[in-house]
Parts: sequence; structure tokens; C-alpha cells
Amino acid sequence: TNANLSRKSNYEPCLVLPDVEAGVTESNALVEQTHETIVGDNFLHIHEATMLAHAGLDKADIAYASFEAGFYETPYCIVIDRKWKSVVVSIRGSLTLEDCVVDVLLDPSPLDALGEKYGFSGAGQYCHGGVVECASWLHEDLMRHKILQRLLLGENAEFPDYTLRIVGHSLGAGIGVILSLMLRNTYPNLRCICYSPPGGLLTMELATECSEFVNSFVLDSDIVPRLSVNNMERLRDEVLHLIARVKLSKYEIAQRIFWHGVCGDVEPGDLDFLIQQNEDMLYPPDTVPDSEFVRQLQGFETIQQERRSSRGLARSISLYPPGKITHLVKTGQSKKCMHGLAGCITCGASNAGSEYTPIHKENDDFNEIEISPTLWTDHFPNRVCTEIERIARRFGIDTTLG
Repeated sequence: TNANLSRKSNYEPCLVLPDVEAGVTESNALVEQTHETIVGDNFLHIHEATMLAHAGLDKADIAYASFEAGFYETPYCIVIDRKWKSVVVSIRGSLTLEDCVVDVLLDPSPLDALGEKYGFSGAGQYCHGGVVECASWLHEDLMRHKILQRLLLGENAEFPDYTLRIVGHSLGAGIGVILSLMLRNTYPNLRCICYSPPGGLLTMELATECSEFVNSFVLDSDIVPRLSVNNMERLRDEVLHLIARVKLSKYEIAQRIFWHGVCGDVEPGDLDFLIQQNEDMLYPPDTVPDSEFVRQLQGFETIQQERRSSRGLARSISLYPPGKITHLVKTGQSKKCMHGLAGCITCGASNAGSEYTPIHKENDDFNEIEISPTLWTDHFPNRVCTEIERIARRFGIDTTLG
């Protein structure tokens, strides 16, 4: 009997074989199914237990989960959401060193061949190279296991009236968009939800065309949806030119920042004060005096221009975040003592007491990196989740688990 079980698919022992044939009780069959559908976990099943506890899921909700991670192997799971009648493919974001390597594989990759193969308009379009490789691996893994087909397609589908949802955070969001493009002809009602997607993902035409089925959410100053080669180079150049304009010594600047910023003798957002501070500390852009630093900066810019010319056309292609974008903009701050203390302890990185308003943004609105104490912490998935749920409740949407 065990030999027969091992030759069958991961799902058949619990779905088609009677308990008598399997030689196990109903509860043992459920355990067998769960372990068969979890791939890449350790012998203590810590990843599985953590996922179930954190997401508030039952074992029966997990159709499949892969915790295998490599340069292109991306951890993901397939969840049955009975409350919203959806089959959800959830893709993890950057976490390991291998994920970071994929993040920096940002040379634009052409989508002509991929679009022709899977039936979307990829002619003349480009995507983040590392994301394309990860999405291709994940698609192959889904096709190999045929889980989505079993759940959603055909006369014998387990959930024929359910819709397919693909969700991901950060790198996982980018992978989810390309995977959605590859699957949409088969699952026309597919929807893709991107949390904090990478900014350098798609060329503008495809980034806007996919808004029909892709929704992205960006929390306030999050740096990742603004990350691209052009934006990073622009930030570097702005900082160098700002240094060239400085009138005062480092000590005097630090003293001013400490006195007015930490001691708080000026109201936040006092534009007249900020303008006066800039005039006191900086030369106007067109009257910067000659110096050794200025001459070195001019030489550096000449070298950078030559390097840009040598990169070729591909590196000059601009990439943007995908789909219809909702930007959660900070519009208020609680004055409670505990919230102020949290901000002080974290040097402003805490969002305790912050109030956010959802605003629609265009794909090219994130073409500048905002320097903020929260530019990294606004990317944390737990913070994004908390704020989206809070806003959803304000609009009367039930966020409790089904």
C-alpha cells in the first residue's frame, strides 16, 4: 500500500483513495496530505508552523507550499481562501542573500519571446532581468505540479467558481506581475495584488496596460518602488552637487540640525524657516565658488557620462512600478505622548500614531527617491499590512479571517 501511495501524485492519497486502502485513519490522511504538499521545510516543520500561525490559516487551507530558496527558486504557497472564494498564490519577497543577488540583476530583459509564447503584448517591452528568471522558474514549478489546474480548471475542479489571485511583496510582487502575464490567457479572471513592488520593473507601456488586472500599494516614503538605476544616479548627483554648495563647516551644520531638529524649537513643515536655513547654509546653484571639490566633481561627471554611453541602449531604458497604484500618503500624526516617545527612540523611523490617506498615483510619479527616516521601514510587510487593513476598515471592509 505504501508503495502504491508513493507512486501517486501528492494529492491523490487523500482525495481518491479510501481509508481502508490507504490503511490510515481520516486524521492521519490529512497529516499525510499536508506533509506531501510542503516542500523544502526542515525536519521540525518550522516554516510550515510559522506560516500557519502568522497567517492564521488551517492546514486544510494550504494546497501547496514550497520553501526552497535559491538564485531563482522563490518560496511561495497556494492557499484556499474560502471567505473570498479565491485560490491565492502568495510569493515571498527578498529575504536571503540569493534574493539580494536577484534584486541587483536589474539589466532590462526583453519580453518579446515571452509575450509571444504566453499571449501578451511583450513586443518592444522590457522587464527587470532577475524578476523574469524567477517568474519563469515559478511558472515551470506550477506546471509541473498542476495544482492550479486541479483546483480551478475542468469538470472535476475542486473550486470551479473560485477566482485566482496572485499576491506578493517586494521582489515577490514583481514576480507576481510577470507570472500573471504568463497565466492570464488560461485564467482570464485573474487578479494580481502587489505590495511595495520594485520601481524598476516594467517599461511604461506594459506597466500601464496591466493596470486592468494589477493593483499596487505603496506606503508613504518606501524606497523600493522608487529604486531604479536612473533614480539612484539622480540621487547621487544631487547629493554631490549639494555638498559643493555648502557654505558652513560640518560642525555648524550638525549644530543647527541638532538644535532645531532634536530640541524642536521650530514647527515641522515651517517652509519660511526651511527656506531661510537653505539660504544660510547653501550657495545658490549658479554662484558656487571654484574649489578642488568642484573640479573633482566635474571630472567625475565627465567619466560617468562616458560610462553611460558605453553601456548601450539597454541600460538607458526606463522601468516603472506596475499596474494601478494606490499610494498611502501620511497626512496626519497623533500627538499622544507614547507616539512621540516611539518616534524619539527610533529616530523618527516609527510610524506609531501616523495617519495615512490612499491616493491614486501614476506609474511615473515615483521617479525620485525621498529621503525620510521611514524610507526603509515603510517597506516592511508587517507595517504595510497594518496600514492597509486600517484603511480598509475605515471604508467598511471586513478584514477578519474567514
